[in-house]
Amino acid sequence: MKVLLFSSSYLPRLGGLERVTGSLAEGLQKRGHTVSVLTQRHPRSLPATESIDGVVVHRWFLLIPRFRDLQRGRTDLFLAGLFFFPVTLARLSFKIVREKPDVVNLHFVSASALFLLIVRSWIHFRLVASLHGDDVEGLPRGTWFDRWVFRATLRRADAVTACSRYLLDKAEVVEPSITRQAHVVYNGISMEDFETVVPSDTILAVGRMVPKKGFDVLLRAFAECHCVTGTLCLNFIGDGPERSALELLARELGLTEWVTFFGARDRAFVMRAMQFSRLVVVPSREEPFGLVVLEAMAAGKPVIATRVGGLPEVLQDADAILVESDKPDMLSQAIRQVTDRIEREPQFGLRNREIAARFSLERMTDAYIAMYMQN
Repeated sequence: MKVLLFSSSYLPRLGGLERVTGSLAEGLQKRGHTVSVLTQRHPRSLPATESIDGVVVHRWFLLIPRFRDLQRGRTDLFLAGLFFFPVTLARLSFKIVREKPDVVNLHFVSASALFLLIVRSWIHFRLVASLHGDDVEGLPRGTWFDRWVFRATLRRADAVTACSRYLLDKAEVVEPSITRQAHVVYNGISMEDFETVVPSDTILAVGRMVPKKGFDVLLRAFAECHCVTGTLCLNFIGDGPERSALELLARELGLTEWVTFFGARDRAFVMRAMQFSRLVVVPSREEPFGLVVLEAMAAGKPVIATRVGGLPEVLQDADAILVESDKPDMLSQAIRQVTDRIEREPQFGLRNREIAARFSLERMTDAYIAMYMQN
């Protein structure tokens, strides 16, 4: 089977979407399927074509002329859209006619889905639309055009997948017609990438430093419980527009000696940090699935997370505590509870590996193949 993965972003960029689509491409290829990736060329320094883990990746300028760019003073971006929009349509049409993919799997329904909608009105191909989070949750912040593209894409897709039941329910509110062809396909990981080791006295938080990740809440909670424990350290891995503000908050709270900001690191570094941490905290205000939670479970770590989005689905039956979002006092109390329990029961969290195995890469790949082959 020939599969074209059409993703708004892809490796080597780091993020949940990129890791999931990269893992899917790898899983499909191992099953003997022919896989290629088409994605946005951003940043422009990335090569137009390269092979990543044996998968050919094409990066095009998936630009659309939008009046909001003019309103923002980005005349250059608007003019680039005027030029590249018809060029990309022609290239995509030629690519699909020439390569004849059995399925085109769109990952993350953004404005660039318009290219697939137009080409599919000329050339028939099976279209599977996969939702990953902010493509649904970010709709209220988007324009009428973004919402139109989203609804039109879901209506015209042969199948729709979402990474959690929570996310699929939200999508069905926006476009109720998808109920029959919509399915939950949980993200998966390779359990072989993780092993259990003796932990250090560190709490770990991983993610892009943006408001919805709730890292400011974690800092305030850590300040409260650190007055009691006094021995734990807090490590952040990730970067983003909120990093400077978070570092300033850590200084204001007097936590400089116990909090480390590592910035963006590669996957190998994240896995090592996770394996050596005592517990992993995910204090998100929004979280459609929670790949970090799944990886923490695969490493045999107890988890503290907020009761938002798809996190309760992933953490069902796990060694974990769920708290309300934006509640530093509740989060602080949960940290103390988990650390106290680890002192009494050093094996606390190890059973999470069994639960994480339910979300294996093999199961995710099987589910996507089933979507591709449905009549």
